[in-house]
Amino acid sequence: MRTVDVSSKPETLRRASAYGRIRLKPETVELIRKRKLPKGDLVEATKLTGVFGAKRTGEILPFCHPISIDFVEVSVKVNEESVEVSSTVSGIARTGYEMEALTAVSTALLNIYDMCKGFDESMVIEEIRLTEKSGGKSDWQKELKGVKVNVLSPDEELKELALSYLKDLGAEESKDANILVVIEEPYELEDEISSLECVVALYDFRRNPSLVGEEIRIGRDREGTLVLQLPRREEKVKSFFETFGGLLGNLL
Repeated sequence: MRTVDVSSKPETLRRASAYGRIRLKPETVELIRKRKLPKGDLVEATKLTGVFGAKRTGEILPFCHPISIDFVEVSVKVNEESVEVSSTVSGIARTGYEMEALTAVSTALLNIYDMCKGFDESMVIEEIRLTEKSGGKSDWQKELKGVKVNVLSPDEELKELALSYLKDLGAEESKDANILVVIEEPYELEDEISSLECVVALYDFRRNPSLVGEEIRIGRDREGTLVLQLPRREEKVKSFFETFGGLLGNLL
């Protein structure tokens, strides 16, 4: 058994929302509205439980990565025969907040069950589901379907490795390329995309500081072709395409 390795993912702002509902007798709902439950104010206690649950998700679920939580909101709506709970969790991390949002709703609903179990044996927890997710690779990755690419390298294995990543994104190999990948060979760039170069360099430094001096260059040549210049190192090729390969389509 093992967790999923998320070390290749960049830290981005991510957000998730979830929803759930518990059905109760009308008489139980009336006690909730009048705040006559022996354990106190159900609505406020449920909100607090949901926030607590979101923050403890990594301790409850063994394969869920403990991540920094920057924001949690739990809302409770009391209906005639049910109580609805919604949650939103967000933060900057390598993986998303789906489980935190779902755990917030789940624990909140369990709190309602616990506070009402002495009065209502018919309660049913239902429809716990994710309602929103944003900030992951699916939001900013763009396929290269129909885009022509070429790879220049004296190392055939690295050339095939780079091509395999590009083809997985939908690109087609062609000498008349929209994207040119140059591994080790010298190549003159007319216009470097320094902002992205800095992001990639910082990310690479965090992964392996010993590779300082082997930075990746990104820019355009005189013909306007997007050029990616990589050092002759398998680790660098894999790291770039697994983390930032999905960005290339946005640069065309």
